Amino acid sequence: MSARVALRCPRGVEAASPTPVTVPIPDAVRCTHCGDVHALVPTSVNARGGVQACTACGHPELYTQKDFPRALGIAIVVLAALLAPFTYYASLGVAALIDALLYHFAPNVVLCYVCRSEHRGFPPTPKHPRFDREIEERLKFGERAVMGKPMRRGGTADAPEPEH
Repeated sequence: MSARVALRCPRGVEAASPTPVTVPIPDAVRCTHCGDVHALVPTSVNARGGVQACTACGHPELYTQKDFPRALGIAIVVLAALLAPFTYYASLGVAALIDALLYHFAPNVVLCYVCRSEHRGFPPTPKHPRFDREIEERLKFGERAVMGKPMRRGGTADAPEPEH
C-alpha cells in the first residue's frame, strides 16, 4: 500500500512537495524543499496501516479536513456573487450545489496540529475528528488556554467530533 505525506520543511515556510511514502514508514526521507534528510516516526502507523500519530513529528493530535484547494472554492463563490445580479441570484444556488457536490466527493486528508504535515492515502481507521480550535490553542498557549480542560490521552485517534 502506498501513501503520500507532504512534510512542511522546518527551514522554509512552504510545504514541501508531497513525498511518496510506503507502508511501513521509512526511518527518514529527503526534503524536496531544502534537500536535508528528516527523520520520520515509523511507529506512528498502526498494524492496519492507519495513521495513529503524525509520521513527521510523532505528535498524536491530528485532524481531518476535505482535500480541496481553498482558492478554487473561493473563486467559485466570488464568481457566483459577481454573476448574481445578472442571473437573478440563481448563480448563488448553483454555487451552493457545486459546493455540496465537491464536499461530498472530495477525499479527506489528515493534518498534524503541530507541524502541519499532510497525510494522504492512508486507511481511514483510526478516524480523526475535524479541526478543533481548543486543541490548537492548547498546543499554542499551553494547558490553561481553554479554561483548564485537560488534553485527551492518546491524541485524537478515534476521538469524538468537537462540540461547536
